[in-house]
Amino acid sequence: MTMRSMSLSIFFVFFVFAVVHEGLHVHGPSGPVVAQLGGSVLLPCFIVNPLPLEGLQVEWRKMGSYSIINHFQQGKSRPDLQSQLFRGRVDFFPDELTKGNFSILLKNVVEEDAGGYRCQINTTQDSSEVQMEIKNIRSLVVMGVDRAIFADGGQDVTLNCSVDSHVPISEIEEVTWKKIDRDQDILVLLYQDSEIFPDSSHERYQGRVEFFSSEIPKGNFSLKLRDVKVEDKGEFMCEVHTRNMSGHTIVLLQGVGFSAHHIAVLVLCSVTLLFAIGFCGPVFIVLRKKVASKKDMKRHIFLILCPNICMFMTFCLWSTEGILSEVIACSIVSIMRPVILMKTSSYLGILPQCLKKAVKALAIPLYHSMITLAACSIFFGNLARIQIASGHIVTILAVLVVVISISAVVLAVYGLQMHLTICLEIFNLALLGILLSNSNSNFDYSFEIASVITPQIIGMMVVLSLQRHLFQGKPFGRVYIAVSSIILTLVSLCTISVYILLSITMKDFAKAWVLLFESVLYLFAWLVVIYLLCCHQTHRRGCCSQWRKIGYLCCSIIVAFLIIACGAGSFHYVNIIMEDKDHAGYLALIALVHVLAAACLFKHPKYLPGLLHTMTYMFGAVGLSTINAIALATELILKAVKGTRNIEDLRVIVLPLETVFLIAWLALQIYDAWMRLKDRIKRNFEDEKTARPETVPETEHLSNPHPDPHPDESEVISKL
Repeated sequence: MTMRSMSLSIFFVFFVFAVVHEGLHVHGPSGPVVAQLGGSVLLPCFIVNPLPLEGLQVEWRKMGSYSIINHFQQGKSRPDLQSQLFRGRVDFFPDELTKGNFSILLKNVVEEDAGGYRCQINTTQDSSEVQMEIKNIRSLVVMGVDRAIFADGGQDVTLNCSVDSHVPISEIEEVTWKKIDRDQDILVLLYQDSEIFPDSSHERYQGRVEFFSSEIPKGNFSLKLRDVKVEDKGEFMCEVHTRNMSGHTIVLLQGVGFSAHHIAVLVLCSVTLLFAIGFCGPVFIVLRKKVASKKDMKRHIFLILCPNICMFMTFCLWSTEGILSEVIACSIVSIMRPVILMKTSSYLGILPQCLKKAVKALAIPLYHSMITLAACSIFFGNLARIQIASGHIVTILAVLVVVISISAVVLAVYGLQMHLTICLEIFNLALLGILLSNSNSNFDYSFEIASVITPQIIGMMVVLSLQRHLFQGKPFGRVYIAVSSIILTLVSLCTISVYILLSITMKDFAKAWVLLFESVLYLFAWLVVIYLLCCHQTHRRGCCSQWRKIGYLCCSIIVAFLIIACGAGSFHYVNIIMEDKDHAGYLALIALVHVLAAACLFKHPKYLPGLLHTMTYMFGAVGLSTINAIALATELILKAVKGTRNIEDLRVIVLPLETVFLIAWLALQIYDAWMRLKDRIKRNFEDEKTARPETVPETEHLSNPHPDPHPDESEVISKL
């Protein structure tokens, strides 16, 4: 063989080897493969020049464990050789095998699938392989925005949230937007089973949030938040759920600026402080000097009107941030406080005669009626949504509230203080019934409340009647009998109505029999009282002075105990039954209205300790409005900083302070009554030599040593 022919032979051999080697060169991915947890991932393995299937073997293994993922031989798959870990999760592409594509699809990816993989191809002449790695197994990728969002109060803002485009929209089962709060996450908006549920939103976001419906098919679940508020500041979370995967993203809403309403609230709080502090010193000096000129009276009027009017306007503006019950209660208290301040002032005597009479008689009843009606009005709109029996009960209570509010004004005008107190206590019971009927309380509590608190009120009226007419010897006239009988009959009819409704609803007329028995007992007890008092008035002898003294003191103790028991019972039932987030505010309201009812037992006092009277008045005129303004401004500023409310209900500040002020006034009334009557009580109850003892005013009717232009109850009755 010549050198030329030998060279050609060697070249041919190398050429054939190169062609064969090129045909077995296996291609794979250029880098690590990224998989989604619970999803599917393609592992590429192919050759450029297809090979015949005869004598061809393809083997997929997981490196490290050497588990066989799949084995392909002689044109057929060998599932019997497949590892249990991958059985049922691996698919070939049969139509692509003849084209040299030996890729596999790994389904339902789990965290253990991470690692290296090898695809090896063997022929009768040669073999080749390619290696690859599944490096990251991620859950469902939900993308938001990588920076904080800033907005001014009252503006609209978009919170971004989108899903990877590889996830079909049909596989997304649920998308929820939540506001991450310190106590619990608040649901902002819900998308479920291809439907948006705006009614599922928390009341804070009702009507303020929406999706971009046209963008949802593209996987865009961004949220539009309208009318941004200070409390919206903070983190919002967008959660996306499919059948096998879930993911979320956090969007930070930061730097929510003050709106025009917020600025107005801060300005009014500042003006309130200026008025209260500015007039505090001059008015205090005038009160200590006990001299009041026209100029001084203007200062008094400015002090009680300007700060409270400003706070009324402030709480009205606070309606954009606060809850309705909170705004209404605080606003009513602020606008009615000047009337109470006029009644507790030391300059009431120099006011015009008609104004003085009106303030003395109507200040507390009007204050009580306004705040109670305001509290009840919130629930009157819910009657259609209350179950039938409770709805009828609330309707009865609503009618009772209106009737009693009108009756209270009439009784106050005619100076019937004892009946006024009883009416206000019934008013408080009706308020309690309305509050609890709108909660999730059951019917057992309804007749329990009626059977426990109602007898205390009726007992209060009986004891006061005995104290006034039996132990004090005051006339028991027809008007008095008529008014007391009307009140008792009204209460009995309402109790019987509640009994009938509850019995029909529970289908058990025996369970609530106590209510029916008590209603009959009320009428019987009142008839006995009428008989005893008429006999006592006819014989005009009565018992000795010592026993009258003991009876009088016992009646006073019993009345005080019953008033405290009514308040404590109402407080207890509201605390254990009401489940609303603002039940703390209603607890404060219950305490306030019961103190107001107790204060109606007394007429306006004449003789008060100067310093204590001045301090009480200044606390009401300056302290209350100042603390309210500071609390409201602080709450708004802290809310802007933290994004959440620090005090869920401002009533827990406003109403307890108001109650403390009225308790101080009640204590002054009791002190005045004791100081004015102790000597007279001693004479009347211990001087048995007198043919006809001097009549002692009862607790609720304080006689004055000087003529009082306000008519006494006995005078009214005699005139009628």
